[in-house]
Amino acid sequence: MATIIYRRLDQNYEPMYGQSKGNFLTDIDAVAHAIETRLLLFQGEWWESTLEGLPLWQQILGQPGGTKRLERITLLIQQRILGTPYVNGITKLASAWNSNTRMIQFYAEVQTRFGLVAVSNIPPQASDVLNAGGL
Repeated sequence: MATIIYRRLDQNYEPMYGQSKGNFLTDIDAVAHAIETRLLLFQGEWWESTLEGLPLWQQILGQPGGTKRLERITLLIQQRILGTPYVNGITKLASAWNSNTRMIQFYAEVQTRFGLVAVSNIPPQASDVLNAGGL
């Protein structure tokens, strides 16, 4: 029996329906999905709790650049991950600023109650960056 059940979201982050149990994730997959959705929720976006979410507009965008900014953003990402149910800790967390795309990239290995899961916002085709030690 599953400990945690999470509704699967499609590529547009809309809830999936019509496939019975196929619409749900359990245990390690559910925790990975929960981490992803927690990172995608912006602070102020959810009507029930406007303080919940990643403070993108409040603390990330428009802030002065440099290593301090990257450290602050990495800390905010870390806090969102650690606040996810069934997460025990982070074993690896790396982030980088791409000045060409103006994008923060991150990669985290997260220890959950069900095992280790990798979470990243790096597109699959950019996995060479990870393999080359870029992150």
